[in-house]
Amino acid sequence: MRASARLAAAFFGLGLMMATAPGALADRAAGVTALHNGDFATALTELKPLAEAGDAASQFDIGAMYDNGLGVPQDRAEAARWYLRAARQGDQTAMFNLGVMYEDGEGVGKDPVQAYVYYALAVEQGPPYAARNRDKVKSGLTADQLARADELVRAFAPVPEKQP
Repeated sequence: MRASARLAAAFFGLGLMMATAPGALADRAAGVTALHNGDFATALTELKPLAEAGDAASQFDIGAMYDNGLGVPQDRAEAARWYLRAARQGDQTAMFNLGVMYEDGEGVGKDPVQAYVYYALAVEQGPPYAARNRDKVKSGLTADQLARADELVRAFAPVPEKQP
C-alpha cells in the first residue's frame, strides 16, 4: 500500500473512532453513574457490552458486580473471568482482586504463586496495600515458587483487547 493510501486509511480510521467513541464514553459514564447509584440493572446494561468489546475498566466493573452480587447472582468464578480480562490489559485493581482470589481460593483454585504474581503486578502499578499482601504471600513460597513467580512478573506485558 502506498504511503498516501495508508495515510488516507489512517484518517478514515481515526474519523470512525472519533465518531463512535463519544457514544461509548457516554455508555460508560451512564453505567458508572448507575453503578454508584445502586441501579445495577442499568449498570449491567450499559457496561457489559463495553466489557465484552474489550474495555478494561468496564470488565473490572462487571467483575466487581459478580464478585459482590450486585444486580447479578454472586459468582466468584465469573468475577475472576472478568477480572482476568481486565488484568491482562494492565488494570491494577483487577490484578489486586485476582491476587486476593488466588490467595483465598475463591472463584479460582487456591494458588499462592498466582496470588503473589498478581499482587506484585498490582504493586508495580502503584497501590501500596498490594505490597503488604504480596509480602505476606511471599513469606509462604518456596525458593522455586518465588523464582517462578518473579519470572511471570518480569514477563508480564499488558495486551489490550481488540475493540470495535
